[in-house]
Amino acid sequence: MDAKGHRPPNRLKRDLAAGTPSLGVTIISGSSVIAELLSRAGFDWLWLEMEHNTVGDQDVLSMLQATNGAEVSTIVRVPWNDKTLIKRAVDAGPDAILVPLVNTREEAEAAVRAMKYPPLGERGAGLARAEAWGLSLGEYYASANDEVLTFVMIEHRMAVENIDEILAVPGIDGLMIGALDLSGSMNLLGQTDHPEVEAAVQRVLAAAKQAAKPCGTVALDPDTAVKRIDQGFNPVIVAIDVLMLIGASKSVLEKVAQRPVGV
Repeated sequence: MDAKGHRPPNRLKRDLAAGTPSLGVTIISGSSVIAELLSRAGFDWLWLEMEHNTVGDQDVLSMLQATNGAEVSTIVRVPWNDKTLIKRAVDAGPDAILVPLVNTREEAEAAVRAMKYPPLGERGAGLARAEAWGLSLGEYYASANDEVLTFVMIEHRMAVENIDEILAVPGIDGLMIGALDLSGSMNLLGQTDHPEVEAAVQRVLAAAKQAAKPCGTVALDPDTAVKRIDQGFNPVIVAIDVLMLIGASKSVLEKVAQRPVGV
């Protein structure tokens, strides 16, 4: 959002439409300072995480406000496929909402209904940051159904079985694969590189390509990120804030500990 309360075009939407690799970072900490820093560090998009932590609505609002003026898109993963949770998150003004654990066509349809204004859905209209508190009311109402993306998490073997039906739901703009939970649903928890898990991941990717819908994933090292991009995954998460902090801390301590004795 710029200084006058106008929303810039959704960069993520346009990058995905153009086939440009979109590299993101997940923010688990809920810190607006980290969101501000990472929004200006060169990433294309930020994943603001609400499901697996204690981040609340006010934290999300503060993180989104911290990105004002930055050329970065924002996705909020809500805690659950619940219309109230989705409404509160989307009213904060992100560029996309990511809905976890969508396993069936009916669940995908429910997510879309919560995201879209009538006649496409049943999202309620009100005053919030998304509409610049009223400064961009008409502009937002006219564009939100098209500009604000609806992504769903594919993270259970049931979702893999139903992938074609999920992708066929009007208003589903893309997928994000959650390989960790997917491995758990296959009784292979944590074995995200297991051949059976990878086969399921590739099945989802192939279905998304057939449907001409983006399919994203998480790849936390450069080699894996390059491989996934080459396979056709987009967007791709290439870092997580807390893991970057832990990794940098360990690196500093290890280097200091390796100093020559007596020097």
